[in-house]
Amino acid sequence: MGQNSNIDFLKDEEKLKLIAAIEQAAVTIIMTDIDGNIQYCNPAFEQISGYSLKEVIGKNPRILKSGLTHSNVFEDMWNTITKGKDWKGDLINKKKDGTIYYEEARITPITDSNGKIVNFLGVKQDVSRRKYLEEKLKQTSIRDSLTNIYNRGYAFERLGQSIELFKKKEENFSLALVDIDFFKNINDTYGHQAGDFVLKEFAEILASSIRTYDVLARYGGEEFILILQGIGKSSSVKVIKRVSERIKESLFNYEDKKVEITFSCGIVDASEIGKETISLQNMIYEADRRLYEAKNTGRNKIIVD
Repeated sequence: MGQNSNIDFLKDEEKLKLIAAIEQAAVTIIMTDIDGNIQYCNPAFEQISGYSLKEVIGKNPRILKSGLTHSNVFEDMWNTITKGKDWKGDLINKKKDGTIYYEEARITPITDSNGKIVNFLGVKQDVSRRKYLEEKLKQTSIRDSLTNIYNRGYAFERLGQSIELFKKKEENFSLALVDIDFFKNINDTYGHQAGDFVLKEFAEILASSIRTYDVLARYGGEEFILILQGIGKSSSVKVIKRVSERIKESLFNYEDKKVEITFSCGIVDASEIGKETISLQNMIYEADRRLYEAKNTGRNKIIVD
């Protein structure tokens, strides 16, 4: 429910204490009129946003919009507060100098003695540091610690999303499993540090050979998984052949040793499986079957059937 704006029942001393608390608060406090135009902001707002009170008086808080908060959030906010209810949510805003920051916000309608909304009160807290730490923790949980590409758990999550999209809209995609040939020999001959070096270099070449919206992950050991969005097998083969050419051109020099690298690959696309029977398990199974066919028939091959 909205809050009554009449504070006449407070003694003058209590009013002064209330005003002092608002002025000294560490959180941002904004008061707007019913059209959303700013009538007051406290010093914390000025400090955090970089705007002075003079600069924002009469302006709408949209001057803080970064374009990164979904429009649905603002629609929900306005629909909620104009009905006399409190709104809580997160906003991604922009300071005067262009810096992006995250705010946890609560917007409260303020009513007069007749219950009519006369103002909106916004109390917001800068939570950028917390968001940064949350994102860092999230990245740690979805990244392979050695290569810094995604891990298998995240790849499965994204594969599941691609499958659901294929079922709904039949947007084709390909799944490729890639395995470095004779990797055990590299470890046995040059040592595990050389093996780690090869894995990191190999992952970097893979990552630089795909598009930003494709997915690359370490499947386990020396095996990698690629989810190539919006393309079938024939186009995926071109991507993998491009990787092969780059591998040939690359110098895997560990200390004074040159390490020779080849890889095997199995590729399947969603249209082969069909939307009635497609699942994460049978996509992985089919790509894995083709990978091992490539390995068992001489290695350094791409198998698509």
